[in-house]
Amino acid sequence: MTGFAKLEVESPVGKLYGEARALNSRYLEISIKLPRADYLCEQKLRELVKRYIKRGKVDVTIKWERSTEQSGAQKINEGILSQYVETIKTLKERYGLKGDLTIDNVFSLKDIFLYEENNNIDEDVLMQSFENLLIQLNAERAKEGELIRKDLAARAGAISSNLSAIEEQWPRTIKMHEGKLRERIIEITQTPSIDESRVLQELAIYMERLDVTEEIVRLKGHIENFKDTLGSDDPVGRKLDFIVQEMVRESNTIGSKANNLFINERVIQIKVEIEKIREQVQNVE
Repeated sequence: MTGFAKLEVESPVGKLYGEARALNSRYLEISIKLPRADYLCEQKLRELVKRYIKRGKVDVTIKWERSTEQSGAQKINEGILSQYVETIKTLKERYGLKGDLTIDNVFSLKDIFLYEENNNIDEDVLMQSFENLLIQLNAERAKEGELIRKDLAARAGAISSNLSAIEEQWPRTIKMHEGKLRERIIEITQTPSIDESRVLQELAIYMERLDVTEEIVRLKGHIENFKDTLGSDDPVGRKLDFIVQEMVRESNTIGSKANNLFINERVIQIKVEIEKIREQVQNVE
């Protein structure tokens, strides 16, 4: 499921900016961008993502703006200063130059000061802000998830309706096959009088190969399981994926066994809905 969230957090030592995006993916992919690539908290942040998100491509960017008072400290670059002093001493001795190095001269020298920048984010501030960002992201993903849930439930309902139509048609299909079988036996034997027990025996054998009762029962069970799973608060994407695979298997069997135009048309409609469900399930956590 997709989603976007952003936040700004003020603290005594600076301001934190965060953005998080989630895109659809069959697996969990995490990308975290921090002010420092080697930030020690990155692994903790990855574990935090895994607590909140189980499936999807997650990109999180954190930026840190330290306040002026906390931004860093100036220090004398003593190595550079020593070089300047030695150079001045050498010039005086070699060329007889006069003059002394004063504090004013020192402040005008290039590269005489070091600026120690401190970009480290306070870990407590970072972890709490990161978690709040994930909570916001999940709230946005949940909105899309509810729309997907309604769509999947509606499609499961459409499959049930077509399955009920097949189940209602099945007795008439049996009668139709019985009539055709009788006509075929009469045609082959060239006699209007046929052995009724033989007809029933042949019909039983024939219908056993065409009977879709078990497949209908199993497909109904998968649909109910699918609907129940949709109502769960736990991550259900992978489970729904497996249920859909079973639905595909049963619908294919019904289509291949039922030698009837009406039933085949309903099976096609069922397959269309299952395929749409299969595509949509890939977006579900």
